[in-house]
Amino acid sequence: MNIISGKYAVSCTPEGSYYAYSLMHEQCCAYGESEEEALENLETMESEFLEEINELYQEAWA
Repeated sequence: MNIISGKYAVSCTPEGSYYAYSLMHEQCCAYGESEEEALENLETMESEFLEEINELYQEAWA
């Protein structure tokens, strides 16, 4: 497992693909054929996750 910038962790799976997850939001995870692809997919997933959380808070306070 590699930890990148103290923000992400990336591991190679037994099948040869890569698994990345956010250390701040462990429910945000993604796979890719390379470490770079897994991190790109993770950035997209984390952005979508934070947008959804923001929408939920806005609805709760409306």
